[in-house]
Amino acid sequence: MSRFIKLVRNEHMKTFRRLSTWIMMGIAAALLIAIAGFIAYYTEGSTSDWRTDTEQQIQDIQKQVEAGELDTATAQQDLTTLQYQLDHDIAPVQDDSLAAYMEDVLYNCAPFLILFLAIIAGGIVSSEFGTGTIKLLLTKTPSRFSVLTSKYASMILTTIIFFAFFIGLSFLIGGIFFGFNGFDAKRVVWENGDVVTSNILASTMRDYGLYFVQTLFYATIAFALSTIFRNTALAIGFSIFISLFFPTISFILSRYDWSKYILFNNVDLTVYNPGNVPPVDGMTLGFSIAVLAVYFIIINGITWFSFMKRDVTA
Repeated sequence: MSRFIKLVRNEHMKTFRRLSTWIMMGIAAALLIAIAGFIAYYTEGSTSDWRTDTEQQIQDIQKQVEAGELDTATAQQDLTTLQYQLDHDIAPVQDDSLAAYMEDVLYNCAPFLILFLAIIAGGIVSSEFGTGTIKLLLTKTPSRFSVLTSKYASMILTTIIFFAFFIGLSFLIGGIFFGFNGFDAKRVVWENGDVVTSNILASTMRDYGLYFVQTLFYATIAFALSTIFRNTALAIGFSIFISLFFPTISFILSRYDWSKYILFNNVDLTVYNPGNVPPVDGMTLGFSIAVLAVYFIIINGITWFSFMKRDVTA
């Protein structure tokens, strides 16, 4: 076990010795600051009464329904939700609050996190083949299995560090710009024919957890490609292509019932949050978790089998 821990530590040190890793973390920090500045600039001086604004929204929706500009069923859901806020004195989440900012940066920056970690994971094994260090590494360790497992464990640890950095920095920057408060606010959404309320802090942490699962899965795919391909550029390029375009392709195919078995229609678990709709009718959280488990086993099975059988003498 001590030798395995040393392998993981060695892989981890390799990752954070690369300048590219710190550049990506710097880009993430710059994005967080830019979003905070944008929100602060465009919401500055907003002191209007939320009850008056909500009543005005209700009147506007009613006028649009009468004019035939809105679907009656959808409009009724919005009207019921807004009226529920008025009746129960639940103020909407303010755009210039810490909680709202942390949600904004999650949805706007999560694709960058996936991209950064796909780049790291996409080169973690293929780079060893590219430089020829894989031969030396395998001669100094007890088994190929332990080598690959240590690299995967290091990738998981890197993913955790990136997310911890992202959450911690977004909390700090958001607090500086908007104050360390607002986590007692409630979100009001329409869910399964009824109005549902949730604490903004709890829902934000849930979203971060669900995005962590999604990011880790994309990193696992990139890690598999890094193991299968000897060429680092090819492994990273294909990883980026998958993370950017495959979700869109899967969404286009979501009109077909069979598309619910596609990996990329199941990897985003935030579609099961209150108020959201899954890409294909009939999909449930349990179904998506089961599909992800099957894909996870298949992808990792191919990864380990490929590495164990690969010829490294060439």
